[in-house]
Amino acid sequence: MAIYPKTKHLLCICILLCYTFLLSHGRAPPSPNLNVRAVNLGGWLVTEGWIKPSLFDGIPNKNFLDGTGLQFKSVTVGKYLCAETGGGTIIVTNRTAASGWETFRLWRINEKTFQMRVFNKQFVGLDTRGNGIDVVAVVAGTPGVSETFEIVWNSGDSGRVRIKAPNGFFLQVKTEELVTADSKGDGSWGDDDPSVFILTNVGSPQGEFQVTNGYGPLKAPQVMRVSLIFS
Repeated sequence: MAIYPKTKHLLCICILLCYTFLLSHGRAPPSPNLNVRAVNLGGWLVTEGWIKPSLFDGIPNKNFLDGTGLQFKSVTVGKYLCAETGGGTIIVTNRTAASGWETFRLWRINEKTFQMRVFNKQFVGLDTRGNGIDVVAVVAGTPGVSETFEIVWNSGDSGRVRIKAPNGFFLQVKTEELVTADSKGDGSWGDDDPSVFILTNVGSPQGEFQVTNGYGPLKAPQVMRVSLIFS
C-alpha cells in the first residue's frame, strides 16, 4: 500500500512526539534500535522565500513584490529622489547617496500599479491642493487614486525606469528641489531625459502575504495547495 508524502510526515511527527513523551517521563523507548526521524515544519507553518524560492517564481513582475524597497536616481542631475525630512512635505532630488529617506516602499495594487510609502509612513502623491502636478508625500492615512503610480521599464535597459503618475503624465526632475508630474515620457531614455531614473531594488520580504498579493485571491490558494502536496 502506497503511503502519501503528507501521511509519511504525520507518521514521523507522531513517532517523534511519542519518543519525547517517554523520555520526559523517565522511561526508555521500547527498543534501543528505534530510528527517529525529524521533520522540518518550516515550509508547512510559514511561507518564506528562502525555504522555497519557487513559490514566487510564477508571480507576475515578481521583482516588485509588496514591501519592496526602491531607490530612484535621476539621470539628469545624478542624485536620488528623496522624501524631504522623511515625509510630510515635498519630494526632492538632491541626495548624492541613498538611505532611509531615499527609499520608497511599494504597496502593490497589481503587477503594474503601486503606491509608494516613505520613511515617515506617508504616501507619495500629487499635490491636489496646489497646481496638481507637484510631487509630495503628505498622505498618512489610506492612499487613494492620487497616490497610485505605474513604474515603466525601458525595454532595452531594465535598470532605467519612468514613473507614471495618476494624471497620465510622468514624473520629471526640473531642479533638485522640484519634481513634477507633467512629462509626456516620450524621450529617448538617454541621460538628457529628466523623466528617466536609474532604479535600485534594495530587496523585499517574501512571505505569505506576498504570495497572496502577487498571485491574487483565486490563484494563490492553488499555488499553496500544490506546494504542500509536493513539499
